[in-house]
Amino acid sequence: MDINEARAKIEVIDKEMARLFEERMACANAIANYKMANNLPVFDATREQQLIEKNTEYIQSEEMKEYYQEFLNDVMKVSKRYQTSIIEG
Repeated sequence: MDINEARAKIEVIDKEMARLFEERMACANAIANYKMANNLPVFDATREQQLIEKNTEYIQSEEMKEYYQEFLNDVMKVSKRYQTSIIEG
């Protein structure tokens, strides 16, 4: 694969990731509303660690696991910020 093919493929992947991001954030909105209604904190360290461990199992490349965990941490950071904005109004 040459650089132009790789870039074109990344564009397709980024488009799908944007769609999935919006879908994930819609779920985060529902979770924020549940947490607000049930007086639960936004941050749940145990739940986050469980998600990281479970989702990292989907990564076949040992080399990529560390980077995927970083990616998940970043996604959860954005999600928590969004949930906090909903709860705090």
